[in-house]
Amino acid sequence: MSVALQENRPRLVTSPEIAGKLVEKLGNAMEDLLVLLREETALVKAGKLRQAGELAMDKEEKAALYTRLMLAARDEIETLKGYVPDATAALLKRHELFRSEVQINLAVLDTARDVAEDILRTVATEVGQAETPAVYGRSGHAQAAYAMSARGVAVNRSL
Repeated sequence: MSVALQENRPRLVTSPEIAGKLVEKLGNAMEDLLVLLREETALVKAGKLRQAGELAMDKEEKAALYTRLMLAARDEIETLKGYVPDATAALLKRHELFRSEVQINLAVLDTARDVAEDILRTVATEVGQAETPAVYGRSGHAQAAYAMSARGVAVNRSL
C-alpha cells in the first residue's frame, strides 16, 4: 500500500489489546491454514488427489482470512512492534516457518500437476498414434486420418 493511502486511512490498531488480538488472530489463521496445507500435502503425496481436491473450498476460505489479517498486520507492523513487541517478534519468526511450509506444499502440488500433465500428454500421443492408419491407399500414399480421431482431453485443474 502506498504511503499516501496508509496515511489517509484510519488506524486499525489503537491499543495494546487490539494489537494483541490481531497478532493472536493472525497466528491462529496461520496455524489453521498450515494444518490444512499439511493434510493436503500428505494426501497428494499419497496419490489421493480426489480427497485433496475436496479441501479446496476450506483452503480458499482459510487462505482468504489469513491474507486479510496478514495485510492488516503488515500495514500496522510498527504499531504492533510498539504495543506487543514480544508477540510480534514471535509472530514474525513463526511466519518464516509458515512460508517454508507453504513452499513445500506448492512444490508437491506443482510436481503432482507436472506428473498428471505428462501422463495426459503420453495418453493423447498414444491415442493419436493408434488412430493413424498403417496402410497405404490406392494412390500409394498413407490414407487420411479417421474423421473420428482423438479430440482432446478434459482436465480438472482445481488442484
